[in-house]
Amino acid sequence: MYVLGLDVGGTSSRALLIDADGRRAGYGVAGGGNPAAHGNAVAVANIGLALRQALHGIDPVPVAGAVIGMAGAGALDRLVFDPMWASAGLRVRPRLTGDLGIAFAAGTAEPRGTVLIAGTGAIAARIEDGEPVMIADGLGWLLGDQGSGFWLGRQAARVAAHALSRGEAGGTLTRLVVDALLGGEPLPRERAGGTAEEMRELAIKLVVRAQSRPTLELARLAPLVSRAAAEGDPAALEIASTAARLLCETVAEVRPAGERSPIVLAGSVLTGEGPVGPAVRERLGAATVIAGDGAGAAAWLAGREAFGWDPATAARLHARIVSGD
Repeated sequence: MYVLGLDVGGTSSRALLIDADGRRAGYGVAGGGNPAAHGNAVAVANIGLALRQALHGIDPVPVAGAVIGMAGAGALDRLVFDPMWASAGLRVRPRLTGDLGIAFAAGTAEPRGTVLIAGTGAIAARIEDGEPVMIADGLGWLLGDQGSGFWLGRQAARVAAHALSRGEAGGTLTRLVVDALLGGEPLPRERAGGTAEEMRELAIKLVVRAQSRPTLELARLAPLVSRAAAEGDPAALEIASTAARLLCETVAEVRPAGERSPIVLAGSVLTGEGPVGPAVRERLGAATVIAGDGAGAAAWLAGREAFGWDPATAARLHARIVSGD
C-alpha cells in the first residue's frame, strides 16, 4: 500500500509516493499548480504531470490515501481536477488542505506551534492539532506581505529610484537594481560629464521599467538585497534588518509571549541564502526549525491517516520522509 503527498505552489508542483514504512516509491516535479496564479487548466495539467511522474511504474490501485497542500485550495475547480485525478487510475479521494499546515508539518511532528512563511508573500499562523487557528498577514503585495520577497524587491527598487532622483549614484544595491531593470545601463557619473539631471532621467527610466512589468516580478529583485548586504551596502543591510523585524512582528501577532512550542520557518526568504533568515532566527530564539520537503510533509500526513501510525512511529518516520531520505 502507498500514500501520496502533493505540495502545490505558484512556482512548482511536487508529488511524493511513499509506502507504509515511509520509504520513497516515486517522486514528481512540474510547473506551478496554483489555480489563482495560472488558471485551472494549466494548474491541473501541471499537478497531473507531477502526479504521473510519482506514479510511474506503480499500480495506482493500492494508493490508500492522499493529501494535497495548496494555498487557496478552494479555488481549484473540481470539474477540471477530478477527471485528471481519475485518469491516473487513483480510486482514493484526496484531502485538500491549505499550505500553512503542510509547511508546519514539514518542520516538525509536533501538533502545535507556529509557522512563518516568507517567499514572494509572507504569512504566519498559530497551529493547533495540525491546523491553523490564528493567522497574521498574508494580505497580498498591496496591503500586506511585510518582509516578503516582494517587499524586499520593492524596497530595493525604491532605494535605487530615490537615490538617482536626488542625483546620487547610490551604492552597490542601486547599481545592481539598475543592471537588473535596465540591462546594465551605466550610471551617468560612470560617463564623462554625468550630471544630476541625467541621474534624474535614469530614475524615471527605472520607474517606468519597474511599473511596466507584472507587479510581483519585483520579487525577483529580492536576491539583490542579499548580494548587496554581503558587500556591506548600508541600504541593503537596513532593508534586511527591517524585513526581519517585520516578520517577527507578524509572528508575535499569533504567538503568545513565553510560548515554547516550535516555530517552523518556510519560504525562500527564510530558508535560502541571505541575511533575513539568520536575523529572524536570532530574534525568535532557539525554538525555530527550518521546514523540509512540503510534499514529504503532505505524504507524512497522508500516511499517518491511512496507516494509523502510533505517535512514536509517526515521529520516527517524520524526519526520514520530510528530509527526502
